[in-house]
Amino acid sequence: MSNSNHDKIVWGAAAIAPIIGRTETSVFRALESGRVPGARKIAGRWGLHVPTFLASFEPNPTPRASVAA
Repeated sequence: MSNSNHDKIVWGAAAIAPIIGRTETSVFRALESGRVPGARKIAGRWGLHVPTFLASFEPNPTPRASVAA
């Protein structure tokens, strides 16, 4: 899979499996249980928006509360 495909939607559990490093069976189970960020079922077929999936691993900075002096 080339890097240019990482800004697109990948369709089907078989195509999603190598992206997230799991078997097709475990990917399908994770998809069905809603445990894959960026994945949606559309017209009976699973699609994965790869940038959304990868972004779920980025740390979310927490805003610092201002300290009154």
